[in-house]
Amino acid sequence: MKRIRPFVSPQVSNEKKKLLKAYLFKENIQRCKLFAKIVVLFESILIVLNRSSYYFSNHSLLSFDSYICMYVTLLVLSIFMLSYIHRFEKKDTYTKREYQMFRFGLLSMVVLFLVWGAVVTLIDQKTYGNVLAFVVNFMCVSILFHASNRTILTIYSLPILVLMIGLPFFQHSSAILFGHYINLTVFLFFCWLASRMLYTSYSTNFYNELLLKEINESLAQKIAENEIMNRKLEGVNEQLKKLTLIDELTQIPNRRGFHQYVAEMLLLKNVERKVSVLMLDIDAFKLFNDHYGHVEGDRVLRLVAQKIKHTLDPSSSITARFGGEEFIVAIFDLDELIAFKQAESIRNAVLELGIPHKHSPVLDHISVSIGIVTGTVCTENEIQELIVQADSALYKAKTSGRNRVERSLVSK
Repeated sequence: MKRIRPFVSPQVSNEKKKLLKAYLFKENIQRCKLFAKIVVLFESILIVLNRSSYYFSNHSLLSFDSYICMYVTLLVLSIFMLSYIHRFEKKDTYTKREYQMFRFGLLSMVVLFLVWGAVVTLIDQKTYGNVLAFVVNFMCVSILFHASNRTILTIYSLPILVLMIGLPFFQHSSAILFGHYINLTVFLFFCWLASRMLYTSYSTNFYNELLLKEINESLAQKIAENEIMNRKLEGVNEQLKKLTLIDELTQIPNRRGFHQYVAEMLLLKNVERKVSVLMLDIDAFKLFNDHYGHVEGDRVLRLVAQKIKHTLDPSSSITARFGGEEFIVAIFDLDELIAFKQAESIRNAVLELGIPHKHSPVLDHISVSIGIVTGTVCTENEIQELIVQADSALYKAKTSGRNRVERSLVSK
């Protein structure tokens, strides 16, 4: 079972440790600014009270005692700290040396603040005999100033030495002196312990926030990659769909594409619609292939397919390859007579291509036979019935001499 170490920060990279150090430095600057402002106010009040008390007792302000000197010293130190921080914050960029020098200066002022508390405590031994000034200062620094264990112990060292070495010279009661040593030792330990707990908690939260940020960035990157992949998949699916619905040779819809278009058009209005279905067949196309070759035959299929497609209005019709040399057309919402004229336009447009076919029993160039039927439908099954009728009309056109349009004898 893994041991829990409450006073040890998580193991992280040196880069993250540098980020924590820089972040704590900025936070400590803001805390020092606030604390220095409070000290300026508090010391100003103490100086006024001290001078007022001295004036009422001696009717003079010229004499100075040790306390007023210490108050003024701390006031000056706090004002200097505020000026020092302000000067640092005015610059946008710093060299590594400038940064280190400022950090050293800030830490030095924190040490001087604690030394000041130790000196005031030593002075207090001649009158009050307490250690309150040092205790308050030490507690403030331990709680407010977040730093690594090495830094915090460096800050502690000089003030503690000043107080511990100086106490016997200012406190002549051995009992009180012994009590001070015991109480201070316990107090200093708990202050150090509190500072470690706060630092560990603060650094752990900071590292967790970094980890959360990294996870969020990684997740955002994955989402972006997935979106790109989805768009690519959509493109591939669209291409696959196109491949399944488009005839590769003629580049018009195949039989499946035809049925899908018709189904969508029927669903578009969800009412009965008039539909004309045309079945087309290239006359004597087998003879064309036998004499001109399949490559030329494929070219003819492409030309005829595109000619049929461009003869019609694409907004209300579809041209598809039904199989081999057969094509199928569906025209929506046209009267039977107009649809018949459209069929004649297709037949004439193919003739105008002027593709030679000297072996055709019909003409000396490519022609088509067309069967047409018009009916009102609302389901795909009814469309299928029209296809059967149009195919019958096509058969009639082919047996009646070809190169012609024939209506179905039975229309719906």
